[in-house]
Amino acid sequence: MTRGTAQNPDIFFQAREAAQPYYDRLPGIVAEELAKVSKATGRKYHLFDYVGARDAESVIVAMGSVCETIDETLENILKGKKVGLLKVRLYRPFVEDAFRKALPKTVKRIAVLDRTKEPGAPGDPLYLDVKAAFYGQKNAPEIFAGRYGLGSNDTTPGQIVSVYDNLAKRRPKDHFTIGIEDDVNGSSLPYDTKVSAEPAGTIMCKFWGLGSDGTVGANKTAIKIIGDHTNLYAQGY
Repeated sequence: MTRGTAQNPDIFFQAREAAQPYYDRLPGIVAEELAKVSKATGRKYHLFDYVGARDAESVIVAMGSVCETIDETLENILKGKKVGLLKVRLYRPFVEDAFRKALPKTVKRIAVLDRTKEPGAPGDPLYLDVKAAFYGQKNAPEIFAGRYGLGSNDTTPGQIVSVYDNLAKRRPKDHFTIGIEDDVNGSSLPYDTKVSAEPAGTIMCKFWGLGSDGTVGANKTAIKIIGDHTNLYAQGY
C-alpha cells in the first residue's frame, strides 16, 4: 500500500531538503562497503578507480561494462603509452573531490564516454558532471564528450584506440560517437575493425546449428569439457 503521497507546497519543499543528510552520508557508507568487497575478493574498489600510466596525459572517464573493454585495450594494446582510464563506481552522489584526487596530476585531456543521448542538452550527464567538477579549478584539463553503446551497440578495442587517437590530435573532435558511421551529423570517429585486445594464443570459434538438432547442447558440453579437464579457460555465448 502507498499512503501519504499528496503533500502541499509548504511541506513538500521542506521534506525534499530534509532528505539531504542521507545523501551526504551515502559516499562514506559506499566506500566502507566497497572496502569489504575489496577485502573479500582481492580486487580494489573505491568510489573512483584509476588504471593506466601514472603519468598519463590522456584519460577516458567512463562507467559500467565498457571499462572492461578499455582496461583490456590499455593492457594489451596501449601499454607504455601515457594514457589511462578512470572508472566511476559511484555515480550519484558524484563526489567531486574524490574524482579529482583519483586522476593523475599530469592529465591534459579527458574524454568522457556516456551511454545515453540527451537531445537538446549541452552534453550528456556524466560529461556535464566532469565539467562541473573542474569548474573554477586551476590548470583544468580539456574535456571532450563522447557517446557509445546505445541500444547495446558493441564497443570494441579498435573504437577505444580511436578515442585516445582523437585526444592526441591538435584539435580533437568534441561530442563524438564511436561504433557507428554517422553520415548525418558527422560525429563518428573512424576506427580499425581489425584491432584486437585478445592475448596471443586465444582461440575463438563460431558454430552454426539449428535449434533442435542438438548443436547448441553439444557445443555447451564441449566447452564444459575443455574448461573442466584442460588447463584452458573457456566461455561461450
